[in-house]
Amino acid sequence: MSKEAVYIKNTLAKDEEIKWVADLHWLVWVWPVLWLLLGLVFLNSPSPEVGGVFCLVAVWIFLSWRKTEYVVTNKRVIAKRGVIAVKTEELRNAKVESVYIKQGILDRIFGLGTVVFGGTGGSKVQFKYISDPRQVKTHLEEVIEESSK
Repeated sequence: MSKEAVYIKNTLAKDEEIKWVADLHWLVWVWPVLWLLLGLVFLNSPSPEVGGVFCLVAVWIFLSWRKTEYVVTNKRVIAKRGVIAVKTEELRNAKVESVYIKQGILDRIFGLGTVVFGGTGGSKVQFKYISDPRQVKTHLEEVIEESSK
């Protein structure tokens, strides 16, 4: 699902432009759907408050993923997470030393993974649950290489 990085777009520096916005894999939406279905089942049970809790958890998970933004600009790699409390991780493109992929067996089967940007001094920025991480890694390396010239 491609989306616009609204939060990051509003924090760009002068002469900074977005080169790439990550697509989250469709699998991240399975958990909120399962929690919602479980909540709907419990809403029709003798204890509907349990169903309400499950539905709230589903909404929270959905919003958490919906508000996640992974962006590469011509100057930085930025990961933004959070609904109410926002956490951003940033790494200047010039400080990126490595780009690697973390992918388990199920991740490989479903075509998703985590792209990790390793920076000087041990800093890292992770793009979690990205669709087709190998292609993303190649594309991002090109953007970072281009911006470092």
